[in-house]
Amino acid sequence: MLLNLTMVLKLVTLLVLIALLQPASAFQIKRVGTDSGTVLRLRGDVTVGDYRRLKNILQNGSVVGLEIRSGGGSLEVGLDIARAVRDKGLVVYASKECDSVCALIFFAAKERYMGRGCKIGVHSVSNDRGKEDADSARITVQTSRLLVGLGVPHSIIGKIVATPPAKITFLDNRDLAGLNVHRTNPFRKNYGAASMTRSRETSPVCDPAVNVETEATAHDGQRPCTTPVAHAGEP
Repeated sequence: MLLNLTMVLKLVTLLVLIALLQPASAFQIKRVGTDSGTVLRLRGDVTVGDYRRLKNILQNGSVVGLEIRSGGGSLEVGLDIARAVRDKGLVVYASKECDSVCALIFFAAKERYMGRGCKIGVHSVSNDRGKEDADSARITVQTSRLLVGLGVPHSIIGKIVATPPAKITFLDNRDLAGLNVHRTNPFRKNYGAASMTRSRETSPVCDPAVNVETEATAHDGQRPCTTPVAHAGEP
């Protein structure tokens, strides 16, 4: 039986007693029309307000999937988006690197796809100073239990728990096989000519170099997954 994301979010809110470190900018959201429906192209950090914006767009029912590229951001908002992806049965295509809470959104997809050179990076939850403390460690455990309920392989859960917030571990080919990831762009054949030209940068076959069991590297340039707090007005 799948765990209830709403219940987990309530628990996370109760656990957190510190302020959320906000990412610098919100998602850039662009609608792309395809023969099978609308695809939302998402770029940038996951921040407060992004779930509300996506929720409003998803209400019309024409969106069939997401093309995403993100270094992470707010855990609370990322889990909200992941729940929406799961409930709507959306396809998710990671066109470039997808780390931290972006990976959680990727895990929630009905079908998962990756582009050339794409990496999926994971790590444990941090506090507002980018460090791990007792509260953030408990939230990492709760998030991991949620992911188990979503069918995420235990090898990936282990990497999330074992990787400190300041570092990142990229999923290897065995992990990707466990997630049944398809190494192609599912939306490419439906894009117009101009979109197809742009999408050549993310053509099939993921970077074969990412095949080490646990490739933990410095988390330079990537925004860590920070511990969330309740925000007034957020669903």
